[in-house]
Amino acid sequence: MRLLALALLPFAALLTGGAAPERPRAPFDGAWMSCETYRGAQICSYKLMRQSGARVCGVQQYFATNAYYVQRFIAKADGNSAHVERICGDPGSETSSYCPGRAPSGAAKVGWEPTDRVLHACGKRLYATAPGQSFSCASARPDTGVPKVRSLAGNGPAPEDAVWLASCIEGNDD
Repeated sequence: MRLLALALLPFAALLTGGAAPERPRAPFDGAWMSCETYRGAQICSYKLMRQSGARVCGVQQYFATNAYYVQRFIAKADGNSAHVERICGDPGSETSSYCPGRAPSGAAKVGWEPTDRVLHACGKRLYATAPGQSFSCASARPDTGVPKVRSLAGNGPAPEDAVWLASCIEGNDD
């Protein structure tokens, strides 16, 4: 009898006007990727993020100067904006510090580095701005944002980055 009562609860809610609990909105939970052809090869850049409350953890890959750069970052979400607070990874345009446990021997800088980039989730597109730069989803040009994708189609993070992402969203920083 108790099992039957539990099974009927969703229907009872519909009949009484009660609503099912709404899933918390997590605009930075997902993957964004763009690809282009470079010298006959497909080159893809992505951001893969997980969000729990205001905490956002991410792994990104981009291509520049004939090489891929992979980095990890931690951000704090506020609505549809996320302020990236710390970053580490392959030294490039966004960081000069390797992540702990990933640096080659003799690396000059290892550990988290502060940053102040801002990400904006606008519908199915992701935008990045410099700090203090005004931004509005309503006036954002769709062709400049990175599209959200269901899958990274084999372009996803290395296993150790996927493990870090799962650990980070649970509150672990290293």
